[in-house]
Amino acid sequence: MKKHFLASLISVTFLASSTVLANEDHAAKAWTIEAWDQAVAEKPQGDIARGKKLHSYGLCITCHGENGVAPSRNAPNLAASTELYTYKQLMDYHSALRNEGDGKAEVMHAATIPMSKQDMADLAAFYAAQKLPAPKEQYTAPANIIKLVRHGDMTNRMITACASCHGVHGEGRGFTPALAGQKASYFIRTMLNYKQGKRTNDIDEGMSQFAKDLSDDEIKALAEYYAHLTPKNPAGKE
Repeated sequence: MKKHFLASLISVTFLASSTVLANEDHAAKAWTIEAWDQAVAEKPQGDIARGKKLHSYGLCITCHGENGVAPSRNAPNLAASTELYTYKQLMDYHSALRNEGDGKAEVMHAATIPMSKQDMADLAAFYAAQKLPAPKEQYTAPANIIKLVRHGDMTNRMITACASCHGVHGEGRGFTPALAGQKASYFIRTMLNYKQGKRTNDIDEGMSQFAKDLSDDEIKALAEYYAHLTPKNPAGKE
């Protein structure tokens, strides 16, 4: 009964949110470091058990899988995502600050409209507590990609090492997302959106400034590198 009710609610909200996102006069306020710090200070304590219920009853499970491991390449894995990153993305979808214009943002906007900040904190806590499985295939990354991950390219393009923000194991830090085990297709889509200026919800262009200087081939290779990178604490490892 709850699932049918929420499905109807999201359907109705989706129609309304489509109009909001299509309105050129509607523009969510971009984050500043000060505003984000305030949001973190006011963030409710997340409840993992409640987050699990919201994940199941709120239809998140349909796209993102039972434990936050997406069953298809069209949606990202959320398991092992940093708590603050998920919380921020839910807030950004809710305010429509995150809107890549490909229709997927409209679905997420509709899904987050009924959510309170407590709901968002609970979902974020649930996903952060889940684990991704270790990759089944072995992968050897090209030397230039290893260099980008570990050292960046400060000499020619002022690109800092990926690991400096996303961690040596791709585990993420704070509101910087975990990348290990993420679906390559989602990684590529996200980076191209940053590069092309379609995704603009990063604070002070923290990601887009680097994505603009990466070639499409480098983005694809980085996607494969992180998709095959074993998470710091993979499922099945005690």
